[in-house]
Amino acid sequence: MKISKALKTLVLLAIVVCSNAIFAQQPSTYQVHSHNDYAQEFPFWGAYVGGAASIEADVFLKNNILYVTHSEAEILPENTLERLYLQPLAGLARTGDLRKLQLLIDIKSDAESTLEALVQELQDYPVLTQSENLKWVISGNRPKASAYKNYPDFIEFDHQELDDLDTIDLSRVGLISVDFKNYSVWNGFGNMVAPELKKVKEAIAKAQAVDKPFRFWGSPDTKITWTRFANLSVAYINSDVPAQAVSYLKTLEQNTYVNTKKVEVYTPEFSFDYEDKPVNVILMIGDGNGLAQITSAQIANRGNLTLTQLQDIGFSKTASTDDLVTDSAAGATAMATGTKTHNRAIGVNQNDEKLKNITEILSARGFTNGLITTDAIDGATPASFYAHRKERDDTEGILSDLATSGIDFFIAGGRSKAALVPDIFKVLQLDDFVDLNGKTAIYIGENKVPSIAQGRGDLLAQSVKQSLEILEKDREPFFMMIEASQIDSNGHANNTAGIVQEMLDFDETIARVLRFADKTKNTLVVITADHETSGFGIISGDLKTGELHGEFLTTNHTGIMVPVFAYGPQAQKFRGAYENTEIFQRILKALEIVP
Repeated sequence: MKISKALKTLVLLAIVVCSNAIFAQQPSTYQVHSHNDYAQEFPFWGAYVGGAASIEADVFLKNNILYVTHSEAEILPENTLERLYLQPLAGLARTGDLRKLQLLIDIKSDAESTLEALVQELQDYPVLTQSENLKWVISGNRPKASAYKNYPDFIEFDHQELDDLDTIDLSRVGLISVDFKNYSVWNGFGNMVAPELKKVKEAIAKAQAVDKPFRFWGSPDTKITWTRFANLSVAYINSDVPAQAVSYLKTLEQNTYVNTKKVEVYTPEFSFDYEDKPVNVILMIGDGNGLAQITSAQIANRGNLTLTQLQDIGFSKTASTDDLVTDSAAGATAMATGTKTHNRAIGVNQNDEKLKNITEILSARGFTNGLITTDAIDGATPASFYAHRKERDDTEGILSDLATSGIDFFIAGGRSKAALVPDIFKVLQLDDFVDLNGKTAIYIGENKVPSIAQGRGDLLAQSVKQSLEILEKDREPFFMMIEASQIDSNGHANNTAGIVQEMLDFDETIARVLRFADKTKNTLVVITADHETSGFGIISGDLKTGELHGEFLTTNHTGIMVPVFAYGPQAQKFRGAYENTEIFQRILKALEIVP
């Protein structure tokens, strides 16, 4: 027991020491009310450092002492209002560190005598009663509204009626609170039913009509509740875990996205013959692109994507040899070579021995090979289709492997590293890329290609369209790998808007590819991902407006299976659930090539 108390003291001291820089910060845009704050492990400090905008203390007057407790029977001698709240507040105020805060004093004993004692005690702390940053609001047992005016100006009241707002003096009303259970039985998961939601909105509107902040007590305390109340403009959001609620609500804006640009959805013709052998293969990789990322773009695009028009669908298992959660290097190597390897490996097996990749195999059979990516050309995914290195950060070694690769052209970022690319690749501007006369390098970014948010526009789709026109004119069979790399980087950043924007751009590129496949009728298209990134989940949205709110499990990759979509001759081979190495195997089987 002594050890436990000592540890608690050390934790509290750590909070106090670390909090000086935090105190000056403003609370979250969405204001959180720390309900029954005295019941927290560290009353006041936990909520204050956690960013709560309002803190509640239940108060009971006994023997002229104000105790913080829910009832007389639960009084602990050390838990006085002065020790737990007034002294810490006064310390902050005297040092100039007190930020804006509401103290909700919920009176559990007699209203008038307790209020009298409270006023007397507060008058000993002029640093608090005169602070512009501190708001004192009386809740629980209160005098009648007509008596609000009889108390000092620094005291305001938590009015708990909505039907008399047009008949009382509102000048001393600092807050309006009502019991949520009088309006809804919602448990905080899913959605409120329409009639109850209407009643909830009407209650909020009544408080807003008289320009007073509003709070529900007795409400559910879930992330969905916090989100719904934030969207309904509830002024103070009730929570028993205020630091978690504040932290979550700070991400709400970043995790919510409303799409204003609906992309055109292409409907494939399905006029190819499944039993034909394809002539060309296009492998499209959405880096980090799992089912949730695809679904988020579908919601943002008002319910439809080109990708979701496809009918031949499977799932890829992405684990590497040394980890359930693969990185892009091992994931792409599995697809490029048909062999699992360890994380960070590029085109080598788990013993770091070279593996023959699909572009080398196809180049030996007369195929033209191209890479298009929104990453740099030495990024892990494109590199896995031409290089052989045990370490993905071996930039010089990776780029030197282009000299002996089967790659005929690439369009990628990485201009800053162009000096490391073998000079057998002539460097062209995209507009000057009109034929396949020798090996060609086209850089569309110093490092990574600019993101959609940075103004990339439809550069990926246009690069693919231009390349396909050249390949069609060349009349040789071809393999092309197209990577939308920045779905992944936005997953790492937990950026919902970026995920959706990059996925919608990928879908526009998919539409370009499917149009080509319908035109030629001899092109197999395989669309998948190397892994899922961030454990992205969709917790709310609106198909009519294109709005969605996402949430993230991690900033890392996950071990979740990723979808595989196929279109064109032999697309049926890609149905089912299988290891990512089967992408390589099934492409070669479709081409009737034995490696």
